[in-house]
Amino acid sequence: MWLIWLIMILVSIKVYNKITNGKCYADNVMSGKVAIITGGNSGIGYETALELARRGAKVILGCRDDKRGQKAADSIIKKTKNNSVRYMHLDLSSFKSVRKFVDDFKNSESKLDILINNAGASGVHRDLTEDGIIRDMQVNHFGPFLLTVLLTPILKKSAPSRVIIVSSTYHRFGTVNDLNRPHSYVRTYCDSKLCNVLFSNELARRLEDTEVVVNCLHPGHVNTSFYRATALEKLRTLILYSFFKNPVEGAQTSLYLAVSDDCDQVTGKYFVDCKEGFMGLKARDEELAASLWEMSEKMVGLTPDELL
Repeated sequence: MWLIWLIMILVSIKVYNKITNGKCYADNVMSGKVAIITGGNSGIGYETALELARRGAKVILGCRDDKRGQKAADSIIKKTKNNSVRYMHLDLSSFKSVRKFVDDFKNSESKLDILINNAGASGVHRDLTEDGIIRDMQVNHFGPFLLTVLLTPILKKSAPSRVIIVSSTYHRFGTVNDLNRPHSYVRTYCDSKLCNVLFSNELARRLEDTEVVVNCLHPGHVNTSFYRATALEKLRTLILYSFFKNPVEGAQTSLYLAVSDDCDQVTGKYFVDCKEGFMGLKARDEELAASLWEMSEKMVGLTPDELL
């Protein structure tokens, strides 16, 4: 009897998730638009890239695995018949790789309309990168910070343009203390997600009146390969599946912020299920955001002419 009740509860949860999940209903054609999506070879990033390509955008997948990145690009081209999709190597755990990616992009493209910082890591590495930073923290914050700052001049030149940063509701539990010290995987993840929101808010303030809008989002708890590198893989059971969105559902808010006319003038906000969500108290602290920005500039080694 208890098994029947458990199944009924799980089915009810799944139905609730389906009903409350936000959906991007905007039907905008994106022909002529150029978009970069980090981590676009799988999960939310892949589905976001696929939909933008379907709408006619030129899509660049920034991924660290050459084989998987090229395979994803080939798959999207095959599904959409859009040949303007390509893979470019990008390893966010290496500042050298980030700078090379930006240089290669600028040498091949004259504009950038949409930058989606989608790639992320959790529970993968506690070791230090070649740049001397905790790997998960660099992949989730410092790498995207450098990438975005270096691409800001072309975003401003291409304005109106958009920057979208995938964060998490777990930013509410993060701090910005001792970011480069080894903590638990959960602590590092929460800290990096708080950094994402603070970065998004500070970038939006610095780019005010430039027609570059900047927003961040929580995609929901999504059933993707993101969890395969963690202990959560062992919990991918019917119970876990009942709570998670699929990648298509998880991509909806990223798509909404990328294509909807409703977001033309919206900046410095936090979205959940295609609508503005509740931003944690620490994430709204402007002094904390400014302090994190200054620290990030030093950590990534920005030169004076690269400062915003």
